Amino acid sequence: MAQEIIPDKQSVLSCLKQKVYYVDFYQREYVWSKDTVEVLLNDIFYAFELSYKEHQDEEMSPEVLEKYNWYYMNVFITNKVDGKVFIVDGQQRLSTLTLIATKLFHLTNNPNLHDILRECIYARDMFKGNIFCIDNDKRKDVMQSILDGVEYDKTFKNKTEETLVARYADISKYLDAKSMDENELTAFIYYFLNRLVLVELSIQKDDTPMVFEVINDRGEALKPFEILKGKMIGLLAKSDTENYSTKWDDAIVRVNGKEDNFFTDYLKSQFIFKKNATVESPIMSVYHRYIFDYNDIANRLSFRRTDKNHNANIKHFITDNLDYYTKLYAKIGQSKDEFVSYNLYINGFSGLFQNIMAACNVNDPDETNKIKTIAKEADRLWVLFVLNDVYDSNEFQNVSYKLNELLPGRNVNEYRGIYNDLIIKTIKEKRNVSGDVSLLDFNNFLRKNYSNTNTRFLRYLFARIEKFICDNTHQSMQNDVNYISTRTGNKTGYHIEHILSENDTNRDYFASNEEFEEKRNQLGGLILLKGLDNISSGNEEYKDKLKTYSNGLVWGHTLCPDFYHANKHFDAFNLSFKSKTGYEFKPYTVFDQVALNERSRLLYELIKVIWDV
Repeated sequence: MAQEIIPDKQSVLSCLKQKVYYVDFYQREYVWSKDTVEVLLNDIFYAFELSYKEHQDEEMSPEVLEKYNWYYMNVFITNKVDGKVFIVDGQQRLSTLTLIATKLFHLTNNPNLHDILRECIYARDMFKGNIFCIDNDKRKDVMQSILDGVEYDKTFKNKTEETLVARYADISKYLDAKSMDENELTAFIYYFLNRLVLVELSIQKDDTPMVFEVINDRGEALKPFEILKGKMIGLLAKSDTENYSTKWDDAIVRVNGKEDNFFTDYLKSQFIFKKNATVESPIMSVYHRYIFDYNDIANRLSFRRTDKNHNANIKHFITDNLDYYTKLYAKIGQSKDEFVSYNLYINGFSGLFQNIMAACNVNDPDETNKIKTIAKEADRLWVLFVLNDVYDSNEFQNVSYKLNELLPGRNVNEYRGIYNDLIIKTIKEKRNVSGDVSLLDFNNFLRKNYSNTNTRFLRYLFARIEKFICDNTHQSMQNDVNYISTRTGNKTGYHIEHILSENDTNRDYFASNEEFEEKRNQLGGLILLKGLDNISSGNEEYKDKLKTYSNGLVWGHTLCPDFYHANKHFDAFNLSFKSKTGYEFKPYTVFDQVALNERSRLLYELIKVIWDV
């Protein structure tokens, strides 16, 4: 059958009188703002008033009305299926016109116009009685209250109901403020019904997904996930659209505000296993088109009209995959797990969503354990990449994609081996070495310092050190990990402090100025100080700095002799730590090369315990 688009020029009268429109699943809720409605009313009245001033003394007739300027209301698009007319595009305009007609219905005392306006608000059905012109099944209650002029006393079931009530109030206030006498009001009603022009385009069902996307490309563009819904559900039989549209909406509301991120992460989790710009780029920007194009991902999904069983594939995706993975995505985002929080809100590792979705099967009974374990492993992976100085964003992204391939079908107890293998492989490639390498050896650790390490990472590293000490010594943290890692203000933020200040006493501990500048930057020679404490310590002598350190974080306070007085919980922790690692916390009255080396080794051993190296 040839595809056709049939245009039909209409007035508001012919468009609304005794018509019943259904709102297709493509359409948004009715969401026009007060400003948008007022712009429309201003434009309509500007055109009307120019003509009315010129012809107000003439008795209204069809001939006089023809002299009035017409106002073009743009195109609306419909799709007739099984005797029902669905709005594909133009719901916002048509809904607003029915609200204007309702207000005019309340204002006029002309019995003829009163009857005509009523027929533009609802149609009469011999079986169902009065049916409101637009989306009666969903709007009947709220439109009846507006028509009756009574307050809507029910809880709004959706955004459309709320907007209809609000916009009718705006329209009512606007028209009341016009203070039109009976003659001008009558003229305006004739003008509204007959000189506002719309063009209806009636399209065949098979054209609908394509035309809808084109419409939204040229107008107020829908987001990719909204177009994807139209493309997928538009391929189903009309008898299935309401059911699967509801299923889609019930699923997608779980990721409200992050819908496009969800689909991008889902597709990456299932199909992208290495960096490939030719695939990544369209998935990131036009996935709603890419999966209907001709490529490997589209072939595997088989949603296209030409694909065998495309109907069943779409239904399966909506019923099973979309339903489960939106639940999972929301669960990850709302998780209170500390490692999920570290990854998403401190270190910005959004690939966590992909890796967890890749690892979980639909309705996975072990999903909670997988979320916790993958989040912990992702944090460990990132820290060891940075401390081994093998981190760069492209390589880390590549490893994340590789995990999308390696995690599916594996038990949680296998994850540590998978992550370790990737860390070792990356270290070997970056250093161009073969044979055995350590996950983190001390000499390479010493090469990481203040000058070659991201400051936010350093704040995070020391925040985790702080948490570990406090957790094991029954102390409350001064601030939590997120706060310490992310706050940077002069008064409330945490700043990197060099224990070895720029002064002659400290320089004399080293053989040269170059050695001093290099060694003072070592991680073991750093602590965090809050706010102006960092500045106030300045270039003071070490013994004077201890006064500041004694009021700061525990990692810095452990430098001070007074910290160890009557602190039995810490003493027990320190003994236990020494028995496991051979190293212990101790105070320093002088911070020289020996102290720096010992402190660096202590930090290294802490990191190994915290990140299980």
